[in-house]
Amino acid sequence: MQQTPQRAAPTLPYTRLRLLLAVALVIVVAVGLWSYRSIHRSVLELRAYSLEALLGTQIEALDAWVGELKQDVAQWAADPQVRRHAEALTALGARDAGDERLLRSPARRALLAALQLDDEHRVGAHLIDSNGTILASRFERYTGRRLAPEVLERIRPVFLNRRVFIHPYREGDRVLELEVPATDDPLFWVEAPVKDRRGRIVAALGIGYRADRQFARIFQAGRPGRTGAAFAFDAQARLLPSSDVKPASPAAPVRLRDPGAGFADPPTLTALASAAVSSRRAGADLQAGTLLDPYRNHAGERVIGAWRWLPEYDMGIAVEMNEEEAYAPLRYLDIGLAAVLVIVFAVLGGLFLPRDALMRLLRGAPQVGPYRLLDKIGEGAISDVYLARHKLLKRPAAVKLLKSIATTDESIARFRREAELASRLSHPNTVAVYDYGLAGGGLFYYAMEYLEGVSFADLVERYGPVPAARAAYLLRQVCASLGEAHAKHIVHRDIKPQNIMVCEASGRREVVKVLDFGLVKRLDHADTRDLTGSLHVLGTPLYMAPERIRDPGVLDVRSDIYSVGAVAFWLLTGRRLFETETEHDLSYHVLHVTPPRASALAAHPVPPAFDELIARCLAKSPDDRPANAEAVTAVLDEVLAAAPWTEADIAAWWNRHWVPKDDPARRIVPE
Repeated sequence: MQQTPQRAAPTLPYTRLRLLLAVALVIVVAVGLWSYRSIHRSVLELRAYSLEALLGTQIEALDAWVGELKQDVAQWAADPQVRRHAEALTALGARDAGDERLLRSPARRALLAALQLDDEHRVGAHLIDSNGTILASRFERYTGRRLAPEVLERIRPVFLNRRVFIHPYREGDRVLELEVPATDDPLFWVEAPVKDRRGRIVAALGIGYRADRQFARIFQAGRPGRTGAAFAFDAQARLLPSSDVKPASPAAPVRLRDPGAGFADPPTLTALASAAVSSRRAGADLQAGTLLDPYRNHAGERVIGAWRWLPEYDMGIAVEMNEEEAYAPLRYLDIGLAAVLVIVFAVLGGLFLPRDALMRLLRGAPQVGPYRLLDKIGEGAISDVYLARHKLLKRPAAVKLLKSIATTDESIARFRREAELASRLSHPNTVAVYDYGLAGGGLFYYAMEYLEGVSFADLVERYGPVPAARAAYLLRQVCASLGEAHAKHIVHRDIKPQNIMVCEASGRREVVKVLDFGLVKRLDHADTRDLTGSLHVLGTPLYMAPERIRDPGVLDVRSDIYSVGAVAFWLLTGRRLFETETEHDLSYHVLHVTPPRASALAAHPVPPAFDELIARCLAKSPDDRPANAEAVTAVLDEVLAAAPWTEADIAAWWNRHWVPKDDPARRIVPE
């Protein structure tokens, strides 16, 4: 009897596998759609956090800068000559001697001469009594005038022995009954108490500064992203001189009004300005907010923003970013979801392919250009680093791949700039860049030299501070790398222990490699938009030169020299240059506190010449530092001539601490 042919048994498991995969894919799609809103909400929360963090940093920078100005004015107010002249003018004012006698008083002329004013920055000065009368002023027509009540109210704390910052005012708003102001430029003022010989406060000394210079620069350095802006505004929602927006005339300041709301009287303010001004009037405990729902700003653009009202300065600070740039990741999320759905349906269709064809599709390692990615070995904020091998050359490489979630116009530009500028450097102590391109899926990558070693940070943390001879040997190589970069008009701007490796390379040990050119800047392209501006003061404050904290846009090779000094201090002592609890305190110490000598804290003896070199590198003023990397190298050569770090020393350390090359447990630290 002939039997009916049966389906071959081996196909049954594969059929079940296809069914299980189909069910799993349907579940994945359902979970993905359910999670979409949660991810969307998380992106909004991350954007809110970044705006608030940027705003907080902007305020810290403002506080540090204002604190420095207050200290300067307080020193003038405590000057014996200033006190003597102020006491004489106060006595004249108390006798109601009249404007003419105040104006022609020798004490007035002597006071102004002692203050050493100029026409660029410190352009104004005045002496005010407790009633708001101007006893002396650089602008003669102001003598005997009274301050506007609003301004006088801000100055009253000076007579309670406090220093006060007065946000920018136009002179016609600051001084009563002025027919013709002495200047059309808004000035901000810093006031400090002046005391007589018995310690009584007799007057307020104020110095006036041009707001379109220093005040505006503080905010221009803190722009978020390509389209963002940081700015300040007063209680009437008038834009203070802190942005690129210029008023049509000095008498018509820009109001933060919603241009889409018509010309109502009073004008309809932007959502951000309305919230801030209302909070100030209500005296709320927390005068701050974040607006993630897009609104029209005063220029008519749809933006999101964050604000905070600062009662101490009686002004608001805000950051805004264009909606399109701010929510660019959400567009990629939408695209990603669509791509996932396409992939799911493609896989569902692929499940019905013949078994052999499906297995061929599932095989193979990820490929980026000519590089096959083998293992993920590092991760940064906007990129991942993979151990890879060139498909044809079989050469190992470290491939840095831009993350898809970080693919904004700014991150792409910064990533490309890092690759392009680093590729121009060919010094043996600079990490070599092999290749750069666009991977599948539109992600940018570049391939660089694969390194085996430890960073300066790990070197000290694992093995302790290094002897002076070794520190000089390592730092000399750092300076050699920087010397080439500086000669090509490139400033690194992020020299720190984490970005410098000591490794085995080209058959040699104790080779230094300088990494991470993500914050580099061309000295000969100073007019180019600073792509690092979106993080206000980018870099590591502990290793950042004081001038870069004051003005993040500073381009000076001596900023890198300061960082070399801080790295030297770390190598010799194993300690932070300043032990502080907050970033604000750290910034203050970098700006104002002289660091300890490395020789006082080092674990090994430090030659005096080396100790003095580090102190010079860490000088607050760039003019007091070595002029360039070659000048530092010259001193390091003297140190090494007196106490060399020999090949025997190198071999002894590496043989004692480094895992043999053929051992599978060998540590590999590629970044």
